[in-house]
Amino acid sequence: MSSGPLRVLQVAAPARMGGLETVLEQLSAALHLRGHQVKVALVLTPGDEHDHPLVAALRASNVEVLSVVLGSRAYLAERAAIGRIAREFRADVVHTHGYRSDIVHGFSARSSGMAHVLTLHGFVSGSLRDRFYERMQIGAARRADAVVAVSGPIVDRLARYNIRERVHLVRNAIALPSNILSRDEARTLLRLPSDVPVVGWVGRLSHEKGADQFIEALVLAPPAIHGAIIGDGPERAALEALAKVHGAQERLHFGGSIDRASRFLRAFDVLALTSRTEGTPMTLLEAMAVGTPIAAFAVGGVASMFEGGDVQLCNAGDVRALSAAIVRLTMHGATGMAQAEAAGATLARSYSLEAWIAKHEQVYRSALAAKGQR
Repeated sequence: MSSGPLRVLQVAAPARMGGLETVLEQLSAALHLRGHQVKVALVLTPGDEHDHPLVAALRASNVEVLSVVLGSRAYLAERAAIGRIAREFRADVVHTHGYRSDIVHGFSARSSGMAHVLTLHGFVSGSLRDRFYERMQIGAARRADAVVAVSGPIVDRLARYNIRERVHLVRNAIALPSNILSRDEARTLLRLPSDVPVVGWVGRLSHEKGADQFIEALVLAPPAIHGAIIGDGPERAALEALAKVHGAQERLHFGGSIDRASRFLRAFDVLALTSRTEGTPMTLLEAMAVGTPIAAFAVGGVASMFEGGDVQLCNAGDVRALSAAIVRLTMHGATGMAQAEAAGATLARSYSLEAWIAKHEQVYRSALAAKGQR
């Protein structure tokens, strides 16, 4: 295998915010800086190509972005468009992110004779439709030249389907966020009260992310503790209604979708993660980077992210335990400060961006070797 620069086409159908989008942005930018030729093809809905935050972030890093703007279910046209882009670019590797790209666009790579790498960022495992997509994504992983799994549980899940070869465990890493806002600046922009403890939650408002469990934990905490939700999604109206049912609407603030939400994390005395399923959540890495204490459910790869004493971990779905952890961290500032410092040290030791990029380069070269053996 050559050790020279690679031509890598990254492909995704991104949301406006999320861990997948953060991973894609920093991976593409870092590969570009290391001398590889990188292009990013994004499947976007009409209108999004003009103001999508991922497009702007990639272009700011001098990464070329190619927008494929089609209808929501134009899968055959998508596949043809991505295949054409890959061939014109003469990509060595096509790296897909998310079930839609893994299933639809991985086929374009393999049929064009290119190495296909896919990253499994996590499984939703919710509705019947989600489970159907998961099975199709597993099929795509079986055919890929290399699979990046972002957590140990994902590796184990693949093994249950007898997919072991060409699977690479590469936990997410993070570049230190820039332009971090101070506590006061962030609270002012988020319209949060300055004189009360605030526990934050960041993510897509969908069932698997568990914002409803966050609201339940907040309701169990003393009324002096406020909550803030950053993000948007299909469950927003139901969550606002849930807050009203519990009488918590006056102390729960919905901030909507915010670009580069990591800049606002110092607004929170605690960051809560209440997901029902996860890989290696970027939000937690971002909180570790800016020194915000964490209370989280031990789902997916979350438990393996930390070392002793740097996080408040609770059993999945145990909202009472999570509420108690939030109270401990907000009411005893020294405890939260000590845990945040320990988490920052863990981040520096175990989540080096340089090592993360080097692992991806190894994955790409192993995929090229596997492609040659097809």
